[in-house]
Amino acid sequence: MLTLKIFIVFLILMLLDKGLTVANILLVNKNFPEKMKGNYFGIEKNPLAKYFFDKLGLWNGTMAYAVIGLLTMIIGFMILDYLVGKNIAFYTVFVLYSIVIANNLFFMFRYAKIIS
Repeated sequence: MLTLKIFIVFLILMLLDKGLTVANILLVNKNFPEKMKGNYFGIEKNPLAKYFFDKLGLWNGTMAYAVIGLLTMIIGFMILDYLVGKNIAFYTVFVLYSIVIANNLFFMFRYAKIIS
C-alpha cells in the first residue's frame, strides 16, 4: 500500500529529475547553440519525453511527462510491494531513481562546463 510519506518521497524524486532535465536542456542550448540548431530537445534520450516536449513545449511537456513518470514509479512500487514487500520495494525504486538523478546531475555539471 502506498503511504503519504512514500508518495511525497516519490514526488520529490520526480521533481528533482524533471528539474534537472529542464536545466540540462536550457544549459545545452545556451552553452552549445551551434550543436543544437533546429533540434532544441536533442539531448533528451527518452523518445516519449521528447515527444511530449515537441508537442507541448518544454514546460508543459515536462509537467505532462512528470505525471506519467510518477504513475509509472507508483505502479512499479506497487508491483514490487506485492512481490517482495514494502521496504525492499521502496528502497529498490529509491535507489534506481537516485541513479537517474545522479546521471542528470553529472550531465548538468558537464553542460555547465564545470567538468569536462
